[in-house]
Amino acid sequence: MALRYTPDILTSEVWERIAFYAVASEDTFLGPPSMICSLALLSRLVYAQISFKNNPRLYARIFRFKFDASAPARRLSERWRTTKCLASELIKRCRAMKRIKTKDLNVDDVWTAYLMMSENDGKNEAQLIQWADLKSYLRALIIYRGTSYDLAWFKNPTLDSLVVWLLWETSERESIRVEGSGSDFREYLLGLLHSFIITGYRHSSTYGPDTHFSLPLCNSLSRGDITGWQSSPTSEIVHYSHRVQLVSPVVAPAAVLSLVVQADSFQDQTNIPLFTSQLPLTRADAITQGQTGPTVADVLDFHLNTRPPTLTRCKLVIDGEFIEDLEVIQDAYVDSNESGRQGSFRHDEDWYRLAACHDPWIGDLPLRGVVYTPGMLAGCWAGRLLVADFELYTSLINHQFNPSTVSVRHEPLYWELKEHHCLSPNDPLTPGMDDWGDDLLNAWLPRGATFTHLEDSLEVYDPNTGHTAIYETVISGNAALYSSTSASEKLSRSWISDASDGEIAGLRTVESGFSNQEIRLDSTSTIDDDDEYCDTVSHRSTGISDILITGRTGETYGEAWGHYEIVGRVRPWDGLVVLLRVPSNPLEQHLGRWIFKGYLHDQNFVGRWRETSTPLDSIGYEGGFVVYKMKPAREF
Repeated sequence: MALRYTPDILTSEVWERIAFYAVASEDTFLGPPSMICSLALLSRLVYAQISFKNNPRLYARIFRFKFDASAPARRLSERWRTTKCLASELIKRCRAMKRIKTKDLNVDDVWTAYLMMSENDGKNEAQLIQWADLKSYLRALIIYRGTSYDLAWFKNPTLDSLVVWLLWETSERESIRVEGSGSDFREYLLGLLHSFIITGYRHSSTYGPDTHFSLPLCNSLSRGDITGWQSSPTSEIVHYSHRVQLVSPVVAPAAVLSLVVQADSFQDQTNIPLFTSQLPLTRADAITQGQTGPTVADVLDFHLNTRPPTLTRCKLVIDGEFIEDLEVIQDAYVDSNESGRQGSFRHDEDWYRLAACHDPWIGDLPLRGVVYTPGMLAGCWAGRLLVADFELYTSLINHQFNPSTVSVRHEPLYWELKEHHCLSPNDPLTPGMDDWGDDLLNAWLPRGATFTHLEDSLEVYDPNTGHTAIYETVISGNAALYSSTSASEKLSRSWISDASDGEIAGLRTVESGFSNQEIRLDSTSTIDDDDEYCDTVSHRSTGISDILITGRTGETYGEAWGHYEIVGRVRPWDGLVVLLRVPSNPLEQHLGRWIFKGYLHDQNFVGRWRETSTPLDSIGYEGGFVVYKMKPAREF
């Protein structure tokens, strides 16, 4: 007699495996796990065994199969990675991806896409770009916002920023060239990005007031006391089933990067600048002819070779293995201290800024982590300045003309930078001081300070206090950071539960987790209770109390584009870097003193420049810049 099969002879664990393997293959990787619906129709019993309500563990496994999990394991404590959290995040992402695919606008979905790209190690971008067609969605959204009143550009700073960042993160030069230089969409996009660059003083470029080096601010200082700072709005979103306050990413870096990649994608041998016909071919020819300034070789090098790197696509690894222990998460990539970091490691500092830098009156928040990796600025950098026509820019400020009337030219920018660390127990240099705060226009440094470079360190004398501060010089590309053994021994390796006010908050190795000693739960509290359960972060102190930057244009590039000296500082609260550039030749001071303020994003240091002759309570002459780390200068 034939045996009669009934679903109830299989245990819930077996049905969980069956349901998982029904969706865990290369053919079913992209998109929501739709095969679950077909399986659930077999019977009420099967539906009960694999439903979201009764079996969140199954959906947590599916999340691990379809999406990347390394970044949240590093950045968040364990209560964000429970089966309930992962299952809820799966549902949220699948719904968002469906709306993105059908071009149904929802601001929360744009946040979801941005955070997925922030956590991307290959799977997330495949789901967004290959299945949900994120690029087409962004294109439609950019156009729609140009015709909409309620969602118009420059009315919703959060949406502005998220869209421009996603535009940059999905940009590829080959796709831009395929689009064509004369397409209507590209012309509209260039005009939009152009407006962000020209009127950058209206948009967010720093997470905290750039006028102040010492953050958090004292309570006696009010928002009205701060000059010229455009803050990013804060949003409360649901992330892994928990509500979290995140500040919108500042829009200035994304606008600069997006505009530059649109421009340099079409720079080739067919559009070499016409003025090169009047230049000597090489530096040797220029010396023979007694000429200074750029040569044809210099111009060609900038025109053809200077390209800020876009985000490289991660290798997609699809693993359909049934994971027994969902708590075990292996990083998809191994991080390094060099600029060639891969995967979601590239966005860790950006995430920590969003999570912990939304209120300059607050110091350490529970999710605070590394906002600047020590040693990253040491090395050679190449890039470009975005410089507006001065007369047209002045007219724009005085008469509120349309930004499209102001032309922008791209100029070469080259630096050779050194990074210097003040290590405990040495006392760092005090910040500068002016009418607006800590003397931003002098890179937060005290006026009159003198810098003396020693073999492996830097001495800085402050005539205002009579104090000489000692900073150890970083060796570029060396994991040990310093050549001095005594300096390396000063690096602290002790564990502390909270950063003290004197600790450089962003300069430390952070472990995502919590401290049992700081958790107080009553008998009814659960790990999912946001009101009762508190995330804390334990971290290893570096012993670095301050970071200074020094540098110059370099001999090769200085001969072509002018010799400049550079000094600057890194703000510990959010990793903001401010550099002051001054002409090396005292007789060339007419070239001006400029500050460069920005953040490191992946391999690019990007932000805004500003001349220093205009006081901070007035709109100064300013624009965008981006540089990326390169090999030592080439000889021409």
